[in-house]
Amino acid sequence: MKKTILLALLFCTFGVNAQESSNFSFGTDIQSRYVWRGLQFGGSSPSIQPGIEYSKGKISVGAWGAYSVGGNAGQEMDLYLSFALNDNFSLTVTDYYFPVEGGVNDYLDLNGETTGHVYEATLSFGGTDAFPVSLTAASNIAGASSGSTYLEASYSANDFTVFAGGVIGDDDDYYLSEDGQGLINVGISLAKEIQLSSTYNLPVNTSLVINPDAGNVFLTFGFTL
Repeated sequence: MKKTILLALLFCTFGVNAQESSNFSFGTDIQSRYVWRGLQFGGSSPSIQPGIEYSKGKISVGAWGAYSVGGNAGQEMDLYLSFALNDNFSLTVTDYYFPVEGGVNDYLDLNGETTGHVYEATLSFGGTDAFPVSLTAASNIAGASSGSTYLEASYSANDFTVFAGGVIGDDDDYYLSEDGQGLINVGISLAKEIQLSSTYNLPVNTSLVINPDAGNVFLTFGFTL
């Protein structure tokens, strides 16, 4: 898959429908540290994570970033295109890009051996009333890493979520400490809103995350602006 196709879809959709500003959404998460799928990025520094999205009908396109305030590690800028297949299933293609602050970056470098991009295809099931479990299968399909697949199941009730995720086919140590498969992301997450005024509630969250493969445990806190 070529990154230029994803960029073209993103910019064409924004450009043609820019007048429909009500379809845009944006915001920023502030997290005590950046932990994703049981992996920590950017050390123990807080992470600022802005995002913008345009949605129309069954299609959403957006950009999301993560920037560590404590150093040049944990920097990320992603583009994604998502399509709702029906009420329960969605398909998303994501271009993960990891710039190096102060280093040599070439965003248009598409060489699999030197690129800073990783391309992922994700199929998500949101659960039903009869089966209230969300399922995710995300495979790296091109770029700096390919072949590994991340699988996750989660259950949510009110503001509480419990989840478990593992990886298979990880032959380039993208997720795991050694080649193969393993459980990397097990935990619970809680979310609530704190009323700051009569017109504004601040969403806050906290998560306890265990990575059995790496032997790590994280307790994170964050809020959304």
